[in-house]
Amino acid sequence: MDSDKKSGIGNPTLILMFAVAIFFDILQWLLVFIAMGWLAGIFAGLTFYVWFKMHGQSFMKPKRFLTFGGAFLIESIPIISSLPAWTGAIAILALDSKIKKVAPGLDIMKK
Repeated sequence: MDSDKKSGIGNPTLILMFAVAIFFDILQWLLVFIAMGWLAGIFAGLTFYVWFKMHGQSFMKPKRFLTFGGAFLIESIPIISSLPAWTGAIAILALDSKIKKVAPGLDIMKK
């Protein structure tokens, strides 16, 4: 892979991630009516996991793992899945990555 890809998430990728997260949240909300919302949640989780890994982001940090896992859990519960959990999780994870690139000493995922 190119070293620029591994260095972090660029602005176009960040915007595209938000758009895809919103798409998955809307799709999952629509599929809940036919009891298939869980399927969109699985595809969303796999999509974002691979996407972040392609950009060198690790999920082995407890707070990153809990953020991503929490979104997956929220989106797997039928009534609560109407919340935009994927959009929120991607906002937290992507912006955390962006902040670390701009200001390496600053970490929004600290205790």
